[in-house]
Amino acid sequence: MTVVEFFFDIISPYSRLQYELLMRKVPHWKSMQLKLTPVSIRAIFEGSSNPSPALNPVKRAYLLRDLEMVHQYHDIPFAIPNDFMKIAIEIGSLKLQHFLAAIQSEIDDETFKRLVGEYFRKFFDPNNPINVFLEDQFKQVAIDMKIDRNLIEKILSRLDSEEIKAKLEENNRIALNLGGFGLPITLVHCDPPQWVFGSDRMHLLAHILHESI
Repeated sequence: MTVVEFFFDIISPYSRLQYELLMRKVPHWKSMQLKLTPVSIRAIFEGSSNPSPALNPVKRAYLLRDLEMVHQYHDIPFAIPNDFMKIAIEIGSLKLQHFLAAIQSEIDDETFKRLVGEYFRKFFDPNNPINVFLEDQFKQVAIDMKIDRNLIEKILSRLDSEEIKAKLEENNRIALNLGGFGLPITLVHCDPPQWVFGSDRMHLLAHILHESI
């Protein structure tokens, strides 16, 4: 099997869409071993000297139209929260991404994938979005998924530790060294490795993996 590594940030709208598209292919693309890797989109933007397109009014207007078309085309429940920009600027996703980087090695892979999916779905829920970037909220999501409460508390108590920060920073470094400038990034660990940007390159991933779209 070929490892397909998905670099994501929960606050990234296109990461939400790409997560869904990749997960839908897991039962069908038998050659793919999907790996999820949390990163900080802010660190990717800063490390590549690429300002977020959401900060440009013209680009932001287009992105909102594009996201609407893409999620409708793929039938993915999705909406940008009304306070998205306020959350992105004032709260950010760093604490949640640190939590994901830390808990990933402590739980099984399928549980981790489901946890990531829950955060995506709850934040971009078209009817009742939840600000999962607040510690009490992302903690409750993990508890509701029956992840060991003691493990959750242990990680939360160490969330500001250099050890946990280093895990996310290493993931950021890998994405930047690929040439990443935004999210999502989907890396196929073939020979040589190949990666695509965005959520509209599933046909190219299928081609690389010799799978049908």
